[in-house]
Amino acid sequence: MIVIFICQLATIAIGYIMQKTTLSISYLNAVIVIGIFIFWGINSLNVKQHNLEFRELVVICLEACILIFALYSIIGFHNKTYVKVINYIGFGIHLLCTAGMLYYISTFEFNRLF
Repeated sequence: MIVIFICQLATIAIGYIMQKTTLSISYLNAVIVIGIFIFWGINSLNVKQHNLEFRELVVICLEACILIFALYSIIGFHNKTYVKVINYIGFGIHLLCTAGMLYYISTFEFNRLF
């Protein structure tokens, strides 16, 4: 978790220095969302009958939207305002969730997340 948090902060810093923050954030968003989908898919294989809860469906749809706009930005449309806004919102959500998980782990002194 600490490595992911450091990568997120480094992405902001490197993107700001190189004047390509939107593009670097798009790459990181795409990697994080693909990782989330892989993790969700691996954990869903063990369930015999999977019923999607509303909150799970909302998270999956939100991550799919973030992935679509990240790929849209990577393809070449990173100068459009709405693409920038969605990428920054997705990056902010991922950054806040990572910080929250780190705080939770350090508060209850977990050695691993799962």
